[in-house]
Amino acid sequence: MNPDYAQRRRVAIAAAITVILVPAAFLLNRGSDDEAATPTVTFVGATVVADDRTPEAPATEPPRDDPMGTAPVAYLDGTSPAQDSDPATIAIPRPPDGITGTASFRRSITATTACQVKGVPFNTAVTVTNLDNSRSVRCIANVGGTEPDVDVVLNADAFLLIADLTDAPVPVTITW
Repeated sequence: MNPDYAQRRRVAIAAAITVILVPAAFLLNRGSDDEAATPTVTFVGATVVADDRTPEAPATEPPRDDPMGTAPVAYLDGTSPAQDSDPATIAIPRPPDGITGTASFRRSITATTACQVKGVPFNTAVTVTNLDNSRSVRCIANVGGTEPDVDVVLNADAFLLIADLTDAPVPVTITW
């Protein structure tokens, strides 16, 4: 069977069902034609007024079938409290110090807890988190020397804790 023909047939059947069922649903859900069977009660101030507009007993609370209750009538007088001339202050929490960059390793760094990080103060404890696998290692940025090509240079053993040596350089987040 031709797939285009089958698709057209499905659309035609769906359209026919829609044309028949939607009006039928509206006709069946109309409700009762006898509107006099259900009286309408309106709250006016503290007096309950029925359809024939005869006051009944004063109402002190809304009917039990009203789950939200009835709010009292309130009118605004158009006045507002004096506004402060200063603009609003919005408090935004300070994000942790950190950068996103790349990490590599150098075998000449002898201490496993030492690392060289661009833009981080000397002797600062740094957490390096691999963005590919979420593994992290802590080191102290106390290695000097020439500016590295990557954002952080770790000891080879420390780099193995976050990635394989063959993966270098890897994307990382550096926080301190």
